[in-house]
Amino acid sequence: MKAFLGDARYSFRLFFKSPGFTITAVTALAVGIGATTAIFSIVNRVLLKPLPVADADRLVVLVSTSVDGKGERGEETAASPAKFEHWRSQSSVFQDVAAYLEGVMNYTGGDVVEKWRSTKASADIFRCWGLPILRGRGFTREEDLPHGPLVTLLSQDLWKRRFASDPQVLGKAISLNGESYKVIGIVGDDPLGEFEPPADVYVPFQIDPETTDQGEYFNVAARLKPGITLEQAKARLQTSAGDYRAKFPNVFGPKDGFTARTFREDVIGDVRPLLWALLGAVGLVMLIACANVANLLLVRATGRRREIAIRTAIGAGRARMICQLLTESLLLSLVGGALGLCLGYSGIRALLAVNTAGLPLVGERGVAVTLDWRVAGFTLAVSLVTGITFGLFPALQGSRVDLNSVLKDSSGRWGTGLRQNKTRAALVIGEVSLAVILLIGSALLIRTFVALYRVDRGFETKNVITMQVFMTSPRYRKSIGVADAIQTSLEQIRALTGVTAAAATCCIPLQGGYDLNFDVIGRPPVALSANQDAGWVFISPGYFEVFKIPVTRGRTFTDRDDGKSPPVVMINELMAKRYWKDRDPLEDRIVLGRGVMKELKDEPVRQIIGIVGDVRDQGLNNDPRPTVYVPQAQLPDAATALLMQAGPMAWVVRTQADPRGLTPAIQEQLRKATGMPVPNAKSMDEVVARSTGRQRLSVLLMTVFGSAALLLAAIGIYGLMAYTVEQRTQEIGIRLALGAETGQVRSMIVQQGMRLALSGVVVGIGAAWGLSRLIEGLLFGVKARDPLVFISVPAVLSVVAFLAVWLPATRASRVNPVACLRND
Repeated sequence: MKAFLGDARYSFRLFFKSPGFTITAVTALAVGIGATTAIFSIVNRVLLKPLPVADADRLVVLVSTSVDGKGERGEETAASPAKFEHWRSQSSVFQDVAAYLEGVMNYTGGDVVEKWRSTKASADIFRCWGLPILRGRGFTREEDLPHGPLVTLLSQDLWKRRFASDPQVLGKAISLNGESYKVIGIVGDDPLGEFEPPADVYVPFQIDPETTDQGEYFNVAARLKPGITLEQAKARLQTSAGDYRAKFPNVFGPKDGFTARTFREDVIGDVRPLLWALLGAVGLVMLIACANVANLLLVRATGRRREIAIRTAIGAGRARMICQLLTESLLLSLVGGALGLCLGYSGIRALLAVNTAGLPLVGERGVAVTLDWRVAGFTLAVSLVTGITFGLFPALQGSRVDLNSVLKDSSGRWGTGLRQNKTRAALVIGEVSLAVILLIGSALLIRTFVALYRVDRGFETKNVITMQVFMTSPRYRKSIGVADAIQTSLEQIRALTGVTAAAATCCIPLQGGYDLNFDVIGRPPVALSANQDAGWVFISPGYFEVFKIPVTRGRTFTDRDDGKSPPVVMINELMAKRYWKDRDPLEDRIVLGRGVMKELKDEPVRQIIGIVGDVRDQGLNNDPRPTVYVPQAQLPDAATALLMQAGPMAWVVRTQADPRGLTPAIQEQLRKATGMPVPNAKSMDEVVARSTGRQRLSVLLMTVFGSAALLLAAIGIYGLMAYTVEQRTQEIGIRLALGAETGQVRSMIVQQGMRLALSGVVVGIGAAWGLSRLIEGLLFGVKARDPLVFISVPAVLSVVAFLAVWLPATRASRVNPVACLRND
């Protein structure tokens, strides 16, 4: 330890004596370690850190599986009442099976209507999620049956905020959605509340145990019984699928099944490949930074050979010298790691505060991404490994000296031997090849982002504003009540100066929607398990005008298409092409949702009156799907009551200019017409931006990493060639004295440098060609081995390398041979 402390003190003295070297090395390490720490902090929160739920590994989400016509397997978490009751009966592997549906309920007990987050859940939800009931009790089985008493539990936060922690609130009635609910309990803080806003109130789901309802609109979670593994539960679910198929043969096909996945895996979704890709990319930056610092240390060791020879001559062994040099590299790495930890953590928090890109578990504005022992330990480990990695070889090289030759040589120019030049050249080739890999990956993601914005969306977003309203009042349980509110609000909104079109809809493009099966009248009925279904969007007249969706045939909806007129429907072009290949769809009628759910038992037969263009309503990177459009005023009352509880209605308005100036007036008219709170509005451009948030984050990070790699590689090439020119000054002077032209000297240096750069480019292209398949799942509209990328990136890097080589080559051509030979 005494020797180590002495080495550390000596190292710090050397660092202060060479501030240029110290700042360069520490900065390179801080950038590499900081970038690595930033990405790892997200990986830690999303993939590694345990969920704050008791026995989180036993908490699972139940899933339906299917196989499409192409043989591709799909999984769907949306559940129906019939599936929920079937899963609840699998008591040999599951306990506390709970259905839940998140939404909003309007509290009308104050001066103004308040919007409260709600969770409609079955009785076992509190044990399933590990939610403590601080006061009162949970739901009873009787309360969780159809037509049971209307009861509710309040969250602890709401109880404190709205009722001042009044214990007398238990047993009292509060008005939710215009109905009286009895408060029976207070629920403790949701352990997952740091990731997403928790519910304010909980109400019973009240699912009929004998139901045959196949409508899929909520989720189901459960806990594995003690001693049961996830694989055992999956096997039991798959076996039970046969019983469900026998009970519902027209609903559940021979290729349909059930499975389960952990709650974490369900929350993470498809983000894992992106995180690993970013971690791999930042690892390449780290390796490039290490190569740069290793080159710096090799140069430094070369300049210190006389010092090392003297220390060896007076008794220092080689092992002692290696320890001294390794101590220097470790201290550099630790200082760079400390700065990198601060830089990376603050940088990623600042980035997530602007855009979380829809990453799960990071919380609002990234508040859940914290600096814990895993992140600190990871940074320390990376710093130590990095220090040893880039310091060991220079230490071995620097400690190997020939005392006689070093002590006799007085020119001060050592280290031009073939071995050491080859080592530094290999490091530069490695830097360039890694930069090529990273830049190609960045370019592919950038092209993906450009392709997403250039793709034909099927609708126009400019000057379109959207706002959503939860219509939960009792008068909105009938279609005519919703239709009257929509018509009144649209008349008032359209009367505003600057508004060109306005409509209401259930589903804003890019934000998903509903699916329903359908049958064509006159054709044999198709079993539900055959998956003949389409997107189901209910709208008001004016919807297609707002988004400028073309009506290619027939007519669009008008105000006359109400509950008293013949039922009608419109379809998109994709649906017409897929299901009416040899017939005219405008001559046919269809029925939607046959046998799916009780709320659609009164769904009428509808005449197809028009065909519209296709819209990418499931995301810009998803192809359009067959879609039917239904007038809201013609929905069955039961379906309207369910849909108004399941989600908000959205108003979409097109204006002549920027709609932000009209937003307050539109919200006021909408509030007056509906009597409901109107939250903040969003432009359709914002909706598009949010739908591509993850791609924007990956492009931003990969661009930063690629730029850093390009800069570090250029610095590495420049440093090597500048060092080479310095060491060969006498040789260059002699060449010039003997008649060599300055252009010849410059060309010689450029050729040497470009040979190294082009070697790295060739190696990088080969590696990137093989590795590009790993990010294929993140790409859209571009091939993993896109020729344009594989040609342009090496060309750009070659130009940068040429500039990095040209500067020292120009300096070499300006050597004064007389001064050079006189000095020697």
